[in-house]
Amino acid sequence: MKSHAFGNRRGRERTFAAFAKAVLVAALVALASLLGGREASANAAMAAAAQTADGGMGACGSKSGKALYDCIANVLDKLSNELSSSGKADVSSTRSALQTAASKLRAAVNKAQALSAITQCRALISGALAKVRAIGGGYVPGWGGGSGNGSALAAIAGVLGHAAKLIQAKG
Repeated sequence: MKSHAFGNRRGRERTFAAFAKAVLVAALVALASLLGGREASANAAMAAAAQTADGGMGACGSKSGKALYDCIANVLDKLSNELSSSGKADVSSTRSALQTAASKLRAAVNKAQALSAITQCRALISGALAKVRAIGGGYVPGWGGGSGNGSALAAIAGVLGHAAKLIQAKG
């Protein structure tokens, strides 16, 4: 009878160990899904900020020359600030590229300098986008957005493309 009681105890221990493993796996899956949701939310926030910035570029269309460069610089600064205010993703590289472009636009005295500022920023964003695509749509640290940050970077590249067209047409 004593051996039978020992066997039940051992069975309960195995059952408890299996239950503990199942709870641990479930907790890890839940945590991973929460993190994935946060990254997707950050990506959506970046894309929305880029869409707002693109609208701001439209408002710059009535300006020309230095006033145009300053207007575009203001839009890029606002975009940079909106990216950082989301607080959901590491956007340090994206912000730095946008802020540098805005600074160079403010210093530009002619169309060539203004286009150069936009082109350099666009090359950095496009390089990060190429990395995202090369790794199958994964996350590239510093550029924000989270898993699959390519759509947000593509939206920002679109804003820069719009800026370049404005400068070419009215710069």
